[in-house]
Amino acid sequence: VEAREYIETFKRTDRRSQVLHEFTRLDFNMVQTIHQRELRELSG
Repeated sequence: VEAREYIETFKRTDRRSQVLHEFTRLDFNMVQTIHQRELRELSG
């Protein structure tokens, strides 16, 4: 949640770094997917 809030704040304050913002968003989503997969494996 905190990381998501930071990403939104960064997005609003630095329009010149849209590529970096997109990278951080994609990275966050990839890590979240990995964590969800690991949780399914551990609980299944």
